[in-house]
Amino acid sequence: MRTVPCLLSLFMLSGVAASSQASDAPAAPMIDVLSHTPPKVYEGQVVVRVRADSMREVAAANALAESLWSEGAGITRPFDIQIHADRLGALSEAGLEFEVMIPDLQAHKEARWALVQQQERLDRARPINRPDQPDQPDQRGVNPHDESWFANFKQLAQIRSYVSGLAAARPDLASISDIGNSIQGNDIESITITGPDQPGNLAGDRPVIIWNGCQHAREWISPMTVTYLASRLVGDYDSDPAVRDLVDSVRFVIVPVVNPDGYLYTWSSQRFWRKNRRNNLNGTSGVDLNRNWGYEWGGEGSSGSTDSDTYRGASPFSEPETQTVRDLALAFGDDLAAHIDYHSYSQLILWPFGYDFNVTTPEPDRTFFATLTGDMSQTIQSVSGAFYEPIQSWLLYPAAGTSSDWFYGVTGAKSLGFELRPSDQDVGGLDGFDPAPSEILPCAQENWEAAKLFAQRTTQRLAFTANAPSTAPTDQSIPVSFTVSAGIEDYDTGSVQIFASIGGGAFTPITTTANGPGVFDATIPALACGQSAQLYIQATTLGGTDIVFPSGDPLSIDAITVTFRDEMETDTGWTVGAPGDSATTGVWERADPQGTDAQPENDHTPAGTECWITGASTGGGTGGNDIDGGATTLTSPALDTTAGAGDAVLSYYRWYSNNAGASPNTDSMLVQISGDNGASWSTLETVAENANAWVERRFTIADFVTPSAQVRVRFVASDLGDGSIVEAGVDDLQIEFTGCDSVLTADLAEPFGQFNFFDIAAYIALFNANDPAADFDGNGSINFFDISAFIDLYNQGI
Repeated sequence: MRTVPCLLSLFMLSGVAASSQASDAPAAPMIDVLSHTPPKVYEGQVVVRVRADSMREVAAANALAESLWSEGAGITRPFDIQIHADRLGALSEAGLEFEVMIPDLQAHKEARWALVQQQERLDRARPINRPDQPDQPDQRGVNPHDESWFANFKQLAQIRSYVSGLAAARPDLASISDIGNSIQGNDIESITITGPDQPGNLAGDRPVIIWNGCQHAREWISPMTVTYLASRLVGDYDSDPAVRDLVDSVRFVIVPVVNPDGYLYTWSSQRFWRKNRRNNLNGTSGVDLNRNWGYEWGGEGSSGSTDSDTYRGASPFSEPETQTVRDLALAFGDDLAAHIDYHSYSQLILWPFGYDFNVTTPEPDRTFFATLTGDMSQTIQSVSGAFYEPIQSWLLYPAAGTSSDWFYGVTGAKSLGFELRPSDQDVGGLDGFDPAPSEILPCAQENWEAAKLFAQRTTQRLAFTANAPSTAPTDQSIPVSFTVSAGIEDYDTGSVQIFASIGGGAFTPITTTANGPGVFDATIPALACGQSAQLYIQATTLGGTDIVFPSGDPLSIDAITVTFRDEMETDTGWTVGAPGDSATTGVWERADPQGTDAQPENDHTPAGTECWITGASTGGGTGGNDIDGGATTLTSPALDTTAGAGDAVLSYYRWYSNNAGASPNTDSMLVQISGDNGASWSTLETVAENANAWVERRFTIADFVTPSAQVRVRFVASDLGDGSIVEAGVDDLQIEFTGCDSVLTADLAEPFGQFNFFDIAAYIALFNANDPAADFDGNGSINFFDISAFIDLYNQGI
């Protein structure tokens, strides 16, 4: 049962919840990353992993430690502490076994700071349009998400500016609120993301999900990940029907930085500061915000000592930071559905309760949490290969007074705690709270997929994903697939159907085949030039409600004419090498790639094997045969871009990785196009993103060069930075046209090459839909004369 104090709710509904603008307080201070030298406060310190066999040993380790690095400490599993090296003997004398994970913490911090500075130089040398540029014009209708912004850690002012830029670019979807202030008076801000009001679906009536980051100041990857989630919700709204359905049915309230004071302090003074910045009466500083929440406050895993990293504060909600997020949550009353608190490190998904040993989460929620976190873990693993262990919180370490326990125990919201990258299982060392900047984007990307699943399972009756192309070659049947899974309800597996409309005709069911749990395949009939198909999926809940996906406009597939497609399975005339190339290894070759952390395991072609790759190393692991020594160039054969009607479009899939090695993110791949057989070149893109996946890119050729029969494309991959690991790949390049040839045909339906009733039925459907493809006399209108023109062609067998 959810309990909401009435007076507090009324206050919040009239105050914080109604706020739509950030305050006019001065912007958060920033340091100059390139000139700032952080103080040397960690000399002589190490980080060790301790195994304790009793609570007495746990207390001894905590007494000797400078800081607790693990989320908690106990006898259930090893934990990490920061400690002066000269105290390691005392640790042994106390009977504790330990392993040194970071042998020189000061050197480790300085090396990581150097990577941040290095990436900052690259960012400044490569200016880009992004939402945190204050003079950027209104971008309504333009995707404001900027993947490259997440190549480096960002200061508080930069995070606020980026998030504000999302709202400025899409005021129809997002708004910024000043929800409270920290102990030192810094603003705590949130961004609310939801779709416009719809009939019977007002934004203010939708369920609420709260995602927050950075309760603990030193966990820099947390606010970056939470900001990424906000950015993708806004950026994918127009392109991903699953995201649109979520944003149109949920209020996402996201607080990237709960602890602004501590976060500022980690940038200026002490990188590994955990708590807020309260000045305690005895001269010590800080309260652990994630021990200050009012559910089972004061119990196991928290400390009453003000100098402890897990100091719980003088009373429940003694800190303005926790009060602010509490009041934000309570203001939503029964609309609050779910919550995630993002931390680092260790790659864990924690579900409540965790306030004491052997605490039991009641059914059916125990099973719900176990299933949900297991599925989220599998989702992350399918995206990146990273494993996040799903576990009930107390089995890690008991910790009383945490946000997840409060959200679940007091409001009834489904709540999780995440420990993000890096893993705590790295062999031979530990990155802990200071991963390389190259870890930010893969961490955010894998957690984006898990966050979408979480939102679907906690707010939607059913969860759907679709794998359907936006375009398809004419005269070829189109395979599509969908997944369906339970959300807040389950569904009848026999009820799943796909409905399609071809050329504007009526929606009719398409034969659907189950292909594993929740996976359904279908084949859309071939489209004629100029036709399009619309489709949607429908499933029935066990309660008898029909659910349609997408809930708004159907998915659309447009017919295109493909005049050239190269799946790279045979040699079609590509050239390797160009003047100025100097790469000594990793030269382009057509081969079956051998998977590493940087190189794909498989090519992109579904039934294919080979692609163009920069060194298909069979040994040496990551970087075993990557590009070294300079550039390597791959140039296509001459492509005829005049062989069809309408706009000529170039598409290809590319792989690029440059986030490993000693100097990550220092190189790029140049993709260029020539309309005069290579005499001159125009740039299509400069690839710097480390997607570590096959990424499709599409370009209208006339935007870059004049279409001709002598168009060539080249890919120039380079390793110019010492210690940089660069891997690149190219696959499935094609030339397609959006228009139709001027020669009309009455052969509109399968089996092609035969003229029969199916062709007549296809034309009638086009005519009744007033489809432009039915204009067979070419006068711009559709009437009886078009029917006559079609019949003439049909009778002639044309």
